[in-house]
Amino acid sequence: MRTGAWGRWSSVLVLVAWLVVPRSTLSQPRVPAFRTTPGGPALRVVGEVRTGVQPKSVEVSPDGRRVWVCNFGQLDRDNVWIYDAETLARVGVVEFPGNAVETTFSPDGATAYVSNFRRGVVEVIDTASLTVRGEVRVGANPKFMVVSPDGSTLYVALYTQRSVAVVDTTRLELVRRLRAGVQPRGMAIRPDGSLLVASFRSDFVQQFDASGNETARIDTCPFPRHLQIGPDPNLLFVTCTLGTIGVYDLTTGRRVGAAPTGRNPRSLGLSADGRFAATANFHSSDVSLADFATRTHRTSEVPGADQLVGLALRVYGDGPEGRPRLRVFATSWNDHTMFVLEPSEPLPEPSAP
Repeated sequence: MRTGAWGRWSSVLVLVAWLVVPRSTLSQPRVPAFRTTPGGPALRVVGEVRTGVQPKSVEVSPDGRRVWVCNFGQLDRDNVWIYDAETLARVGVVEFPGNAVETTFSPDGATAYVSNFRRGVVEVIDTASLTVRGEVRVGANPKFMVVSPDGSTLYVALYTQRSVAVVDTTRLELVRRLRAGVQPRGMAIRPDGSLLVASFRSDFVQQFDASGNETARIDTCPFPRHLQIGPDPNLLFVTCTLGTIGVYDLTTGRRVGAAPTGRNPRSLGLSADGRFAATANFHSSDVSLADFATRTHRTSEVPGADQLVGLALRVYGDGPEGRPRLRVFATSWNDHTMFVLEPSEPLPEPSAP
């Protein structure tokens, strides 16, 4: 009799516990509301330039005029090469002890932050003079970084420490650490200052408020690598390593869209309007472009590429017939090259699918 009563009560307790757990902490169905179909613009290589050894990442400056490439395999010299975004001429070099992994910028573009993987610091660089004006010790193996919308806080993913370093950019001091999952990697920041962190080996994305409190945990695809937030702050774009760009609704934690990619997509670029997303695919050495306005996708070959790893998008408004121009920068890990790709024909009108 007691056993039966306890069985009934335990069932009730399990149900109550399930109901009170926030939805964002639960595993959500992984069937997307939509999936893009083959189509959209094909990309062709319009230029290529030599980089340093093992170009890990590429970023476009906030004004769109410069392209920064971190040469991971170049120790103590030639760490970051800077190119003109239009002519591809190399216009500058930044050097420091150690090696460079990723670059991010202050909102006004006056400061660049470069993670120094070997020395466990972040280099603080004046973008006008390309000189290092300081560094911040953050912890072992810093990788990806994002800056708060007001520029006051820098977040640094510490790949081997299950944590994110929080840096005061005015004092250039480490102020605290946020507890993350296994191998924190990609990050994105919402307009309200809340931070999103993808833990590569934990298969989830955490959200922290501006005070550092964890407010949500979203189960995503296996091995989430890179994150982007579009103009809708409730939509999160995720590079899923098994071959997909996933689109997640942050209000529910559910996946609402998906676009297939090549094999082992690494870096994820997103246009400011959220229409285009592109990935550098490491094992297939090609680039995938998803057009979420027409809900199409296409993977384009990059002849001569050998393990594409870094990617950045530049979209600007002086294309044919007044349509936007799209330019993709992708770095090739093994052959020390940055490839530049553009659509082979004018972009289609952004009509609804």
